[in-house]
Amino acid sequence: MRVELRPVVCQPQLPFGLHAISQALRSGHCTSEDIVGIYLERIAALDPRLGAYEHVASREALAAARAIDALRSGGTNLGPLMGIPVAVKDSYSSHGMPIAVGSDVDVRDRVEPEGSFVRALKRAGCIILGTTRMTEFASGTINLVRRPPWNPWDPDTQRMPGGSSSGSAVALAADLCAFSIGSDTGGSVRQPAAMCGLFGYKATVGRWPMDGIFPLSRTLDSVGWFTKTAADSATVFGALSGEPCPRRAPLRGLRLGMPRERFFDDLASEVAAHVDDALHRLVEAGAELVPFELPEVTGTEAAFAKLVPAELLAELGVERFHANAWLIDAVPRARLSQVLGLQATEYIGILRAHYAAVRAATERMAALDAWVAPTVPVLPIAVAACATLEAAVAWNQRSTRNTQPVNYLGQCAVSMPLHGPHTHLPVGLQIACAPGEDGRLLSIALAIEDEIGPGRGPPPPT
Repeated sequence: MRVELRPVVCQPQLPFGLHAISQALRSGHCTSEDIVGIYLERIAALDPRLGAYEHVASREALAAARAIDALRSGGTNLGPLMGIPVAVKDSYSSHGMPIAVGSDVDVRDRVEPEGSFVRALKRAGCIILGTTRMTEFASGTINLVRRPPWNPWDPDTQRMPGGSSSGSAVALAADLCAFSIGSDTGGSVRQPAAMCGLFGYKATVGRWPMDGIFPLSRTLDSVGWFTKTAADSATVFGALSGEPCPRRAPLRGLRLGMPRERFFDDLASEVAAHVDDALHRLVEAGAELVPFELPEVTGTEAAFAKLVPAELLAELGVERFHANAWLIDAVPRARLSQVLGLQATEYIGILRAHYAAVRAATERMAALDAWVAPTVPVLPIAVAACATLEAAVAWNQRSTRNTQPVNYLGQCAVSMPLHGPHTHLPVGLQIACAPGEDGRLLSIALAIEDEIGPGRGPPPPT
């Protein structure tokens, strides 16, 4: 049975983007309370099956919407995100909302109060609908006990939605919010974006402060978000950064690197076909594909095998880990157990190698505008295929193979949705730029989106 939304003053045709909602609000065709009401009704109807939300703040969201409507009526203009409903990952503290970071372990003493990024959302007039599901402590792409949300691209088979920001991705893909917030340590925004047919942006580390966000790795964590289009992401970036909104870069003459390393190896045939089609269109439009060496990615595995779980273990504390190991899912428990005996000298050596790789890779980027690769080398597989620890670990390694190096090299990146005749499932194209080039990255993404088109969204829910 198809879900029907209640008739209100504003009845948008879903899916719709930030620009359409903002226009409708500014023109007076609808109110923020109307828009929030539509999303809350969709959440009530669809999320019991999808499982995207951890907590829905219905009362608070409606109250915030009414307050925003009153400000707008009084002539206040907070910008393009004023009155826009957003969902945030369960690792972000937001005043008055519970936070569990996807775990049954009590970590309230390690959770900071509401931080700079959530406050920036609120200052821009965003209305927080609630918090979204995530893998435990954001460690890995799947848990064995806490099953992931249902990827709306396949109504019949539960397929991987990506991790660890899977709830935020599913919430947006199913139109349960207008945009959503995640975090990215090894691909936790770009991988779900690719698997849910969304535009996912991962910021340069330190581009936004990480206070108020439970850390997986203080060295590699970065803020990220999901939108339907590159244009919407540019709007969010401009509104939250206070910088001019990124504008479309010229596509002709753009130098896009293609790493000679593993990024294009062992691709699913459908992924290879989609990416080849997209790159062919970019070349026809005047972009230049430049093969180049990126040997620094060889250090990625060591960093993610030891650096990331060691920093998480430091946050939790060894005593807490031992006392609560039985509560922790097998996937993060295995990762944490492997670093219990890690020596400080080895940890410092990994850090030094990481910073050296960042410097070397940044120098290699000097002759390029960006580099490109498939975001995920395979299509989203059935969740049932990862029912054992061994299968989950293997999936985690394969599905993040192309995203983790971006974090290791300190870069910013996006995943852009690709569509075509090769498969009905989503595929992503990753675009990466040197550290600090976030605005330039989004300008390039705007140019590419104009050429290859935005994503088309999953089939409507029934």
